[in-house]
Amino acid sequence: MDLSRFSAEGASFSTGWVPGADNIKLFEIHYRPANPSPFPPLIFLPGWVSIIDSWENVLKEMTKDFEIYYLETREKGSAKHLIEQELNIAALGDDLSSVLDYHNLFDKPYILFGSSLGGTVILDAMSQLKVSPTMAVLIGPNAEFQAPRYWLWIIRMVPPILLDFIKPLAKWYMKKKYINMEVDPKQYEKYARALDQGNPGRMKRSALSFSKYKIWEKLDNIHQKVLIFTGSQDVMHGYDNTVKMAELLPNCKLIDLVTNASTHSVEMVKQLRSLLKEDANV
Repeated sequence: MDLSRFSAEGASFSTGWVPGADNIKLFEIHYRPANPSPFPPLIFLPGWVSIIDSWENVLKEMTKDFEIYYLETREKGSAKHLIEQELNIAALGDDLSSVLDYHNLFDKPYILFGSSLGGTVILDAMSQLKVSPTMAVLIGPNAEFQAPRYWLWIIRMVPPILLDFIKPLAKWYMKKKYINMEVDPKQYEKYARALDQGNPGRMKRSALSFSKYKIWEKLDNIHQKVLIFTGSQDVMHGYDNTVKMAELLPNCKLIDLVTNASTHSVEMVKQLRSLLKEDANV
């Protein structure tokens, strides 16, 4: 894959594997803008089985003036496990702490940026005092991962090698239940590609693990600045739950960009940039 298409003109990048917890190696892309950034370094955690293609417009705009560490979490196929390790929210938070330590960022200003699952991991790690960013910027974080019991039963019963055979059914259900095809058809295309490219075994184990998770009781432990971009017409990420999360977080600003496409857009980055410039402490 030509990773240069995800960066602004003049920006540079390098790739490699960085140490997570449990002897896991995580794939990372380090983007550097052409000129020194006015902002703290940004650690970017995409969502569950999310692929970088979904972030092309965002990364092209961000890398104009943000230094970014784009980190693929341990449930993705790029992660190197000598022995398959736990795939739960706490373990992903431990990885985040290890990566910050590796880059010597713990005692420096930095921004954590996470989408969906990535946002949940960030909030959970903050609540457990594993990380303390200057600011957390979240796109549609999940407070809980709701799935019908019969889907969990199917996932539990079907061997990973046969998961490809139920992907068409999963895509159909996602389109009917969670995607507004009239408002945001590209959201379906994005998630369908992610399902096709995901590691079946890790998708199964992580889906079953995440289905048991809820963050509600941890939110009042988080006192750092949190900025949430959400979409009121994004059914997949539960707008009502996102609003409730923002109300429970002691120091949170919520911005509704209406659709999932807008939360993954140049406009979102421009709003983020403007807010950071207004905040002299970031």
